[in-house]
Amino acid sequence: MTEIYLIRHGETDYNRRNIVQGGGIDSDLNDTGRAQADAFFRQYGHLEFDRVYCTELKRTHQTIAGFAEKGHEIHVLPELNEFGWGNLEGAEASDQVLEQFQVILSAWRKGDLNARVAEGESPIQAWDRAQPGIERVIRETPAGGRVLICAHGRIMRVVLAQMLGYGLHRMDLFPHHNTALNLLTHNPNGRFRLLKLNDTSHLQ
Repeated sequence: MTEIYLIRHGETDYNRRNIVQGGGIDSDLNDTGRAQADAFFRQYGHLEFDRVYCTELKRTHQTIAGFAEKGHEIHVLPELNEFGWGNLEGAEASDQVLEQFQVILSAWRKGDLNARVAEGESPIQAWDRAQPGIERVIRETPAGGRVLICAHGRIMRVVLAQMLGYGLHRMDLFPHHNTALNLLTHNPNGRFRLLKLNDTSHLQ
C-alpha cells in the first residue's frame, strides 16, 4: 500500500491575525511557522519519500524546505492550491466577515455545494480541480511507496472528505492545525484509509 503524508503549511502572520488567506494570498511563514516546519522535519526527516509535493504558494515550499535541503526533488502541485475565498481574501475577521463565513458554511453543511462567496470557489469547483492532482500523485508514486504533500487547510478538508467517502457537506469533520499530519494509505483497489488525523505530536 502507498503511504500518503498530507500536511498543512506552517503558521503565517495571516493565520496569527485571523486574516483570510485563500489561494490568492502568497504569504510567508512567520517565526512560529518556521519552528513548526523544523519540528516536523526533525520528526519525519529520516523517512525516505519517493515523491515530495507542495503547491505553488510560498508557505508550502518553506514548510518542506528541510526535505529539499536533504536532497528530495520538490514537485509543484498547483491543483492543491488553497481554496479560493474570492473577495474575502485579505479581510480581517470582523463581525461582518465572520457572518459571511457562517452563512456559506451553513449552506455547505445543508448540501448546497455550489454556494460560494463573491468571486470565490464552491466546494464542487475546488474538488474538480483538486481531484486530478490527487490522481497525479497516485500515478506518479510507485506502488507501495511513500509520498509527502504539503498543502492548505480548506483544500485539505475538501480532498479528505472526498477521498474517504464522507462527502463535501461533511468536510468540517477534518480539522487542520498548522503542520498537522494526516497519514493515509492507498491500496491497489483504489481505496484510501485514514491512519492519523490532524496529528501534532511533533509539536509537543
